[in-house]
Amino acid sequence: MTAAPDELTEPTEPTEPAEQRTAPAAHRQPSGYRALRDVPGFWRIAATGMLSKLPTGMASLSLLLLISRHHSYGVAGLAMSCAAIGQGLTAPVRGRLVDRCSHRPVLLCCLAGQVGAVALLVVCVREQGPILRLLALATLLGACAPPVAVMMRTVWQGVAARALGPAMALDSAMTGAALIFGPALAGWLGVSVSPVAPLLVVAVLSAGAVWSLLGLPVARGPVGHGLGAGPLRSAPLRRLLVVNGLFVCAVTGMDVVLPSYAREHGAAAYAGWCLGALSVGSVAGGLVLGAVPALPGGPGLRVGVLLCVFAAGAGALACAARVSPPVVLLVCPVAGLAIGSVFAALRTTGGELAPEGRVTETMSWLSTLDLAGGAVGAAAFAQLAVVAGSGTALVAVAGVAVLAAAVGRLPERAPQPIHASGSR
Repeated sequence: MTAAPDELTEPTEPTEPAEQRTAPAAHRQPSGYRALRDVPGFWRIAATGMLSKLPTGMASLSLLLLISRHHSYGVAGLAMSCAAIGQGLTAPVRGRLVDRCSHRPVLLCCLAGQVGAVALLVVCVREQGPILRLLALATLLGACAPPVAVMMRTVWQGVAARALGPAMALDSAMTGAALIFGPALAGWLGVSVSPVAPLLVVAVLSAGAVWSLLGLPVARGPVGHGLGAGPLRSAPLRRLLVVNGLFVCAVTGMDVVLPSYAREHGAAAYAGWCLGALSVGSVAGGLVLGAVPALPGGPGLRVGVLLCVFAAGAGALACAARVSPPVVLLVCPVAGLAIGSVFAALRTTGGELAPEGRVTETMSWLSTLDLAGGAVGAAAFAQLAVVAGSGTALVAVAGVAVLAAAVGRLPERAPQPIHASGSR
């Protein structure tokens, strides 16, 4: 009887050759970040990876600062949502085009569309054009975003196959760092220079990231033709996408609930510090994950264990919320430790499960679920914090994380009974 798989993954962990296991420590292959540092062109790839993350970290606040200068915050928030929707809905299409075609024309066309959308958006805002036109341009801006950050995972997949875990951990840490420094840079430019400056810098950084990525090796494999479901035909990948969406929903919920908690307890100044502490913990945790040996049992087990660690951190925050805001602030870095690690593990698993020649499209689907999970989490947990209180909402965050871990371990199909006499 063939046992039904019970993890997110189909492939098994590669075993270390016997001669390598018995070799002296001095002659063993380097692991962790040492192996990653030995990748040819590592520093250029790493610099391109960091450059690719900054525009994403700046984009939302840049839109808010520009549009709110001439319209209400409600219109600015709606434009941000439209940009996220445009980016999320088109990400798999752009990923598929990159996998099927030469990535050069895809990136250059996206960059041209983004620059054009920025120019038209600035003109529309300054002339106080119709709101529908403004929202349409914001949607176009998101839809044309060059998929450089997603493609960096494909680059790592091709050049760092023996150190993919550390590569994804580094990529996750860069994303966390961009979410810390990107908004800070956008805010400083918007206040000190001009509300238009942050969006112009986003376009310039995107152009620099595209130019740098065009000089990097991007592995491509054979792909099929037609519109088909692509990676979605894989049951483990579909389940991974659900797990990813639930996890991002929980993380976004934590980001929404903490400011609500600070306001409830008359400590609004703690909101920014708490979110910053979460991000610092996330970056640190992601970097630590890349330096430690991989957990046994396959990617599915690794993701499940890390999700349970994240759930425990959310539970610790819920307990701290019953004490005082300073205690919550002290717990935030610990609660954030698993966030970057889970993101890295999910991307590593996605790369391992991606069909041949579909890596960029697979990573794009993960990005789409990031946006969808974030939208659901922001709406649901904000409402829950109002109705039931921030402490209850933090407990719910832990519950969603546990649910994500459980979904990742569900079997794909029920075991088939054996029809034989005298046996079950």
